[in-house]
Amino acid sequence: MKKNHSFTALCPKYALNLKLPLVMRISLALLFAVVLQLSAEDGYAQRTRVAISMNNVSVEQVLNKIEETSDYVFLYNDKTIQKNRIVSVRNNSGKILDILDEVFKGTNVTYTVVDKQIILSTNKLNVTEQDPTIQVKGTVKDTKGEPLIGVNVKVKGTTTGAITDFDGNFQIQAKKGAVLEISYIGYASQEVKVTDNKSLSIVMTEDTKVLNEVVVTALGIKRETKSLTYNVQQIGGDEVAKAKDMNVMSSLAGKVAGVNINASSSGIGGGARVVMRGTKSISGNNNALYVVDGVPLANISGEQPDDQYTGAGQSGDGLANFNADDIESISVLSGSAAAALYGSAAANGVVLITTKKGAVDKTRLTYSNNTTFYSPFRLPEFQNTYGSETGGWYSWASKLSTPTDYDVKDFFQTGYNEANTVSLTTGTQRNQTYVSVGAVNARGIIQNNDLDRYNFSVRNTTSMLNDKLTMDLSFMYSNVKEQNMLAQGEYANPLVPVYLFPRGDDFSKYQYYERYDVDRNIKTQFWPLNDNGLSMQNPYWITNRNMYTNKKDRFLASGSLKYTITNWLNISGRVKLDKENVNSEKKLYASTLNVIAENSDKGAYVQSNKNTSQIYADAMLNINKYFCHDTWNVTATLGASLLDLDYRELNMGGGLLTIPNLFTSNNVNVAGKLTYKNTNYHDRTNSLFGTFSLGYKGMVYVDGSLRNDWISALAGTDHSSILYPSIGASAILTNMFTMKSDILSYAKIRLSYSEVGNAPERFRAITTYAVLGGLNTTSYFPIKDLKPERTHSWEGGFNLGLFDNKLTLDVTAYKTYTENQLFSPEISTTTGYSKLYVNAGKVTNKGIELALGFKQNIGPVNWKTTLLWSLNRNRIDQLLPEYTNEELGVTVHLDEMDVYSLGGAKQRLTVGGSMGDVYVNTMRTDEHGYIWMNSMTGALETDKNNYVYAGNTNPKYTLSWRNEFNWKGINLGFMINARVGGIGVSATQAVMDYYGVSKASADARNNGGVKINGQMVDAQTWYQTIGANGTGYVGSMYVYSMTNVRLGELTLGYDIPINKWCKWISGLNVSFVGRNLWMLYCKAPFDPESTASTGTYNQGMDYFMQPSLRSMGFSAKISF
Repeated sequence: MKKNHSFTALCPKYALNLKLPLVMRISLALLFAVVLQLSAEDGYAQRTRVAISMNNVSVEQVLNKIEETSDYVFLYNDKTIQKNRIVSVRNNSGKILDILDEVFKGTNVTYTVVDKQIILSTNKLNVTEQDPTIQVKGTVKDTKGEPLIGVNVKVKGTTTGAITDFDGNFQIQAKKGAVLEISYIGYASQEVKVTDNKSLSIVMTEDTKVLNEVVVTALGIKRETKSLTYNVQQIGGDEVAKAKDMNVMSSLAGKVAGVNINASSSGIGGGARVVMRGTKSISGNNNALYVVDGVPLANISGEQPDDQYTGAGQSGDGLANFNADDIESISVLSGSAAAALYGSAAANGVVLITTKKGAVDKTRLTYSNNTTFYSPFRLPEFQNTYGSETGGWYSWASKLSTPTDYDVKDFFQTGYNEANTVSLTTGTQRNQTYVSVGAVNARGIIQNNDLDRYNFSVRNTTSMLNDKLTMDLSFMYSNVKEQNMLAQGEYANPLVPVYLFPRGDDFSKYQYYERYDVDRNIKTQFWPLNDNGLSMQNPYWITNRNMYTNKKDRFLASGSLKYTITNWLNISGRVKLDKENVNSEKKLYASTLNVIAENSDKGAYVQSNKNTSQIYADAMLNINKYFCHDTWNVTATLGASLLDLDYRELNMGGGLLTIPNLFTSNNVNVAGKLTYKNTNYHDRTNSLFGTFSLGYKGMVYVDGSLRNDWISALAGTDHSSILYPSIGASAILTNMFTMKSDILSYAKIRLSYSEVGNAPERFRAITTYAVLGGLNTTSYFPIKDLKPERTHSWEGGFNLGLFDNKLTLDVTAYKTYTENQLFSPEISTTTGYSKLYVNAGKVTNKGIELALGFKQNIGPVNWKTTLLWSLNRNRIDQLLPEYTNEELGVTVHLDEMDVYSLGGAKQRLTVGGSMGDVYVNTMRTDEHGYIWMNSMTGALETDKNNYVYAGNTNPKYTLSWRNEFNWKGINLGFMINARVGGIGVSATQAVMDYYGVSKASADARNNGGVKINGQMVDAQTWYQTIGANGTGYVGSMYVYSMTNVRLGELTLGYDIPINKWCKWISGLNVSFVGRNLWMLYCKAPFDPESTASTGTYNQGMDYFMQPSLRSMGFSAKISF
């Protein structure tokens, strides 16, 4: 007899690699319960991993092929089985018994399956035990001791089967010596032999070999990764919490392909700019939509710096309020097809946040602490060897005999962030609860830049009516206080005087920033140096007497009900209230510069109150059905939703009138320069939507969606609603064809098309008139044919798994174009209007995203590495072509438009150019292109009205390389980030050169001047020509490459086996975490990954931005 060696299956049919939360396990258990009623031949038949199709081959070759592609081996006698007989086989089901039926049709060969062996003979073998049937009971749990619900238990070789109940228990009739097959989605299958009627205790381990993971998609719908026709990237909550940042999105930088995440330069608690697959909107929002537990998050961002003066008093965005410890996972839908179910809000991609919930039959109390320290990461280079004239600002005096001990770094303090969270997870089979309390107390690197945040979260999930009805209730509250958040600019920015401070003066005496004024009977600012045209004040006065505070309270309350009609059909509904109140105050003390203090020498007080209230509700019918003997499956959702947003803002204040430093509204001079603004609006979006996914044999999938939005902003227009479609298809090639081998484990291709939108600006179809101290009779001409921006997107890609999925490759290519941009050109006021609105314009983005992963054991060390590479190309195909408004009789067109200006540099949009293009002015040059110089006097001239193209602020491509090493509970990880290409402009450097405080100015003096056209030019003459006391610099001289490479993240942790010594402690982890530890390469005098504005423009423009932060700290997490 012949016996081949058996081998371990690489992809058993029921060993799907799913790491599922409990609620998903319940759903899947109910869904597949009906499968157990199918015959063994249909539901549990032995199968090969691929279809078998062979022509004119021997019986032996067929048997060998079955052995190669399954877990089974054949036993037979060469004398009784004609192994050399020529046969042909064509079988797509992969069922081994069907293949054997076809091979041995018309012969007297029979076969019997025993364990993993198939015995071929000419007579039926009797190998079955004749022992009487007994009742076998048992419990199935995972490695954490949690019971597994819906596990398949089957007597091998029979149709007898059972599934585990909600406690993981099962009972089944079997004979002694029979083998039980235990299988469950996401876990490695097992076989257990029945020896007696004692209760069995079975522990199942997760199967990490296959790729059938489940991810959260739009509206919180969970889908198998293999069925998706678009790209979705998911990050686990542990990954988020491992190297957490004050803003959750900042901690994801470099970890998601195709997403550019830039931290705000406003310091502790600042927002983040999140742009997916390029900027698409010229006048609208380009930041991603944030969604929490399937519901869009109201994210009313504050005003962003848009000129050379503003930047003080910034505030964090909506996600800065969230506690990272409450997050279960984050899914990033970077493509339009993935986000299509959000319709008019989906053009910029979606970040889906899933929060934690309770666990079944498990109680765990967890305390975590993160203590982090901050210091400046990237600063300009200063000089301390040349002094200044007494009482003067400029450091162009003679060289000092000994360098001054003045060091800009001394002004910065060591920032810190102390974060503590206590959470409780508990539950029974029918009721689970999660509760957490968190506190963050932090200070920035600039004095009095403080932040305090307190979070409370509770979530309860309850099953009722024999588990047919599930209720999920949650409540989250955050209380935040922000103080003195500074991004950039001249006003109330202590960095301006600190950077430019005259090197011959004594800085320490200005730490006593105020002195008693006998005549005024108050303390006033001590600053004998004047503002010198840059609104400079004593830097310590700014940090202590120019106070900007924001106090935020936010409530998120939600409830959902889900009723299971059958194991494949359910109906659900949910409602969520998101309410935020923000109170902001600006207190400027007496003797603050008048230009900042609303023209009052007694100080200024401005108060702002913003109230945002959003109600979201939806109802959905959900289908997940397998039919035709599991050949087909359909997943579908039909639903309707309502989103109602109410926003109210009131700003009021001005210079103080009577009593200095009495900060009340009653003391504001209403007759002077007054700040008053009252903004109210009410938006509503009603929607109908549907989505489906149809799969065939787990190898081909087609999906699509439709959403129709009725948007209140379209009131008064010719369009009552907008329809957004998407369609896609995917194929798992390794399941369709005989492709699997020792090299190729998995191969999938996908293609999708979608149309999504960007909500139009409200009121544009209805003429409104401003009322501020009287009626403003000039307004805009409304647009009756207003259309929302519409983005058309194509996406294609493939996914490969090689060498038993040790090496994975995901590649996505996309192309989008966005039309119906909104322009508002100015027109002659003789028409009765100052401007009109026109839909036009087209912006195209195309790019490639690549994710390469590899995992390998190096001896006892587990190593995992990931390489992300992203490329995007942006082009403006059209701005505003010639357009004539017949009603007004005016013609307008735009071939170019300036969208941001910082003196010698502008961001300009042109047809054929790209969003982010920078134009700079130049020095006067001669006919040969050399800098013009007067041959008699050596004088230089600028050409400040001549702007030339300098480059684009966006990178050519971005790269991220992550590594993780695990050994005996020790975890080491690091991430290197690279941005290649793009340019930026530093007006900070220009002003520093002008003042003679830069290292470049000192180097020039040391070298005897600056060589221009072969001639030496005096250093002061040169730098005070190209630099400026403000923004009048020559832009072409301050353009820098924004290419940079950094050690973005480093973590070192240890899971202390404390349970060995203390049984009531289940886990203890301590870690070191560092971010922005080492800049390996950077030529710019500022951090290219930091941004003063999280809006569309003012990127790559540095004007006394607060430096980015280097962080180092420790964390500890203990569970009971």
